[in-house]
Amino acid sequence: MTEYSDRIMLILEPKIGHALAQSALRIKCKKLGIAPEHITSETLPVLADDLYEPLRIFAGDEFARGLVTQIKAL
Repeated sequence: MTEYSDRIMLILEPKIGHALAQSALRIKCKKLGIAPEHITSETLPVLADDLYEPLRIFAGDEFARGLVTQIKAL
């Protein structure tokens, strides 16, 4: 993992657990055609937006928006 992927995991893990956080990150990176270790400042906002929907389904709109905002601020 990279600095960005590690920091994303630090945001997600306490809220949704390690396994789900890791799975969501890998799946969304794959969808975007990047590996978690290749997340850059340019791909970070797109990745954060892509994580919104599964997070919203998991725990609601406010929860998802909060996490997406934190990820975009990295």
